[in-house]
Amino acid sequence: MILSSFKGQRYQSVHPLCGGEFHELLETCQTVTPGTGWQPVHVANSQGVLPGYLKQHSYGEYIFDWAWANFYHQHGMSYYPKLIHALPFTPINAPKVLGDQSQFEALAQESRGIYLAHPQISGEHYLFTSQEENEILKKMGFEVMHTLQFHWTNKYKNFNEFLESLTANRRKMIQKERKKVAQYDLQIRLLTGKDLNEEIMQEIFNLYLTTIEKKNSQAYLNQDFFTMLPNFLSTNTCILGAFENNQLVAMSLFFKSSRALYGRYWGIRPEVEEKYRLLHFELCYYRGMEICLNENIPLFEAGAQGEQKLWRGFDPVTITSAHHIKIREMFSAIKHYISEQNQRNEELIQSYKTLLPYKSQL
Repeated sequence: MILSSFKGQRYQSVHPLCGGEFHELLETCQTVTPGTGWQPVHVANSQGVLPGYLKQHSYGEYIFDWAWANFYHQHGMSYYPKLIHALPFTPINAPKVLGDQSQFEALAQESRGIYLAHPQISGEHYLFTSQEENEILKKMGFEVMHTLQFHWTNKYKNFNEFLESLTANRRKMIQKERKKVAQYDLQIRLLTGKDLNEEIMQEIFNLYLTTIEKKNSQAYLNQDFFTMLPNFLSTNTCILGAFENNQLVAMSLFFKSSRALYGRYWGIRPEVEEKYRLLHFELCYYRGMEICLNENIPLFEAGAQGEQKLWRGFDPVTITSAHHIKIREMFSAIKHYISEQNQRNEELIQSYKTLLPYKSQL
């Protein structure tokens, strides 16, 4: 069965974005539509659903395959459309199936049949996969690629105990940064539940746009997404807001569950960015750690990229994705690319581990 919408579809999940609400929100605010290059093609049975999207580009995925698209172009072929299975615009680990996880293989086989039967679809891709999913996909002929992120593991009673696990230089660096932020003329508040009203979410959207404009990138999310977000995910959303004279000037938005905290969006008003230049570390890293410590959340995924996370205690970890290309000759070349990428990724992780600030690394 193929679903073109998540309207009213709900599933039990320990993951904050895998109960159906997040997917319906994206569809309701018109960010995942054929017009935006995200055509929903969700494979479902009575026990679960495997979300999928026919893509006309590679934006909003965070597992980069632009080189593959260029490779196709050089050979006079189109790489798009392709079929992907991932949380749109969201680079976090998450189960691919919403509902009964034991249905993954059956739903993946059904999706594969759709993909192979469609002559224009160049390939099928699963992003941010688990080891269990990878084992099934490898049996189906997929190639697993490695990339990396930086995650913080909560093993501490409090922030001071975390600091004591660090080398003296890194401990002093963090203490100095936090002391400086404490001297800012700001009030930092944790916003949850009823705090997330329409007015504050409009301001959050405006701050989100500041980051987009600074990076000269594309705004995948619109105003409706932010204003509707509390209606769909109020219990799983929290925002750290920095207020200057009761005016919101910076924010960091998180999704959370009992198992993990996921850092997603950051923004700061351009006119105060230099004045509060250490605020990013406070709102996006240190306060996130404190949320984990206060709520006994074991894992903090603070978003894509960011080598600066290393010096603040975030470990380099392997992120996996699984790929299948329909044309055998093209797949053979891409497999070679993946093999080299996996080797580079392993070497990079080993190099990064030498930069970790923990005493135990010495």
